[in-house]
Amino acid sequence: MPRPQKRGRRADADKEFRVDPTEEDEEDDEEEPVADDDDDEEALREKQREVDAKNGLDLWGDVQRDKTKSPKGPLAFLQGNNTLGDWTPESRSLPKEIVNAYHEIGHPIKRCTTSRGYVRALMKICVECNVPFPKPGKGYTTRTWIAMLLIWCAPMRKGGRRRLQLERAAFFSYQLLKVSEKAALALAPPKPGACELCSTTAIKQLFKHFPGADEIIWGDYFKVTRVGDTFHITVLKKKTLHRDHLELSLLFRGWVCNNCNARKLHKLDSLSSDDYKVFGRRVYVNCTTFI
Repeated sequence: MPRPQKRGRRADADKEFRVDPTEEDEEDDEEEPVADDDDDEEALREKQREVDAKNGLDLWGDVQRDKTKSPKGPLAFLQGNNTLGDWTPESRSLPKEIVNAYHEIGHPIKRCTTSRGYVRALMKICVECNVPFPKPGKGYTTRTWIAMLLIWCAPMRKGGRRRLQLERAAFFSYQLLKVSEKAALALAPPKPGACELCSTTAIKQLFKHFPGADEIIWGDYFKVTRVGDTFHITVLKKKTLHRDHLELSLLFRGWVCNNCNARKLHKLDSLSSDDYKVFGRRVYVNCTTFI
């Protein structure tokens, strides 16, 4: 965290500044939070399943639209056969295209052997079940892709070869996500008082917009106070915090509130625009000490 330069005392240094966190949202059409802060873990998981099903249906619709375009759109390949070419589970290395795609979204694939192994396991599932590999950073997550597989196979004959392939791909991919999630969340440090992503954003605002202030209030959530060369967070309204990690990796990204988990980090998981590449690299650098 950068340190503020020493400065003389200003007449308005003790003035209280309030910031509306909603002004920091970049888009108005982002998903609603997965669950309210008062929901228990089971309710949160149920809502997450509902969101996954909705997103899977939306992805399926996007795939169908891209298949009708001429030339076909980028998502059209998601309904078809294996897209990994000559690669096999016995291959010693992973395709550079796959490695670079994961690296761009902040995945520690080039540093963490275990995280790299999770990606290899997903590739093995796709080859053995003859389904397209879900490339990262293309607007969907692995969870969304799994839901799309189940929608794809739903109208097929029960017990049919292709339906079994799709069901197996969905089942084993979901189990792989659970394994990687459990391993990553085990690396979580003690829970802080406030969302780590909100806190980081608030401190940046203190530097950028209020260089002369000694404290700011972030909505009705918490207060950031300068204490020498560091900062102190005073929680004004307690919120439920959840452990967040990056899919198919040991990268624990922090304790975050529902809003950040469902909005900002969902975008980080699914997109690979220039802005999110920078964000992803920053999160990666902050978190790789746990790997």
